[in-house]
Amino acid sequence: MVVWITLGLFIAIMTTAFTLLWWKVGDQWADEEYKKFGHGGGGPKGPPPKVIKNFDDEPTVMSLEDSASDAG
Repeated sequence: MVVWITLGLFIAIMTTAFTLLWWKVGDQWADEEYKKFGHGGGGPKGPPPKVIKNFDDEPTVMSLEDSASDAG
């Protein structure tokens, strides 16, 4: 029983230490990227996106006559 509790505490301590170390390394990497490229603000370049909205409650249903005239 004491072995399992000790093992659980060891794993919890190592997991916490690894997570904190991972965050520290990640912050250093992010700082280097920020210094290299800047904050990257501003909007996207190019034309604004085209927004397609459909306000119809039901989808369009084509009759057999409409589909025959479109095909021919």
